[in-house]
Amino acid sequence: ALSGKISDKDYRVYAVLGDGETEEGQVWEAAMFAAHYKLDNLCIFVDFNGLQIDGPIVDVIDPTPIDKKFEAFNWNVVTIDAHNFDEIEAAEACKGKPTAIIAKSVKGKGVSFMENKVGWHGKAPNAEEYEQAVAEITASMQ
Repeated sequence: ALSGKISDKDYRVYAVLGDGETEEGQVWEAAMFAAHYKLDNLCIFVDFNGLQIDGPIVDVIDPTPIDKKFEAFNWNVVTIDAHNFDEIEAAEACKGKPTAIIAKSVKGKGVSFMENKVGWHGKAPNAEEYEQAVAEITASMQ
């Protein structure tokens, strides 16, 4: 994003972070850097589902309120429902500030045995589970 600004290029840089990832210091170093250089060509999506591989984020190292932290670092912050495509499309950047889109999501949404289950972080379903998941998602779309 900084290179684009320096080179006067017309492109945007997007990054995706997990909410558990915001427990790490390099996220906040980068956030401070981006705000300092007014990288309004940078947009991050924070997948905020409240779970990480070790359990609920508030039990591991509570990084909340994530939105208020990015605001304190002088970012434009937009909070959306990650499952609502209209809200995703409507989220707007702003001049002079990087943008953080806090996308509130449900891990495994629409699949009965996966929804909000920490154990599915980084685990692939077997063939039978896959078939059940596809059937449940398909049924919910009708």
